[in-house]
Amino acid sequence: MQQRSTHSEEFVKPPVTKSNYASHDEPAKEPLRVTQEAVEAYEKRTGFSGIGRIMVEDGHWLIVTKEELARSRAQDQTNRTMMSRQRGLA
Repeated sequence: MQQRSTHSEEFVKPPVTKSNYASHDEPAKEPLRVTQEAVEAYEKRTGFSGIGRIMVEDGHWLIVTKEELARSRAQDQTNRTMMSRQRGLA
């Protein structure tokens, strides 16, 4: 919503406040678990050389081995199944 200035006919943007953006009190999301091979394939396909390093440094991605990735996916599936049963969906 824009406000009119009392001194002219120009529109003045409202001040930027914390409420204009997503809450900073939201819990941080867990980083996406990716393998080094997946990062390299992504960089090759997109041409964004070094994006994997940046995503890891910023906490968006976590580099794991293929075995760790398989274990975490199996655990995620187990958790989803248990939650579905608690809700009566499975």
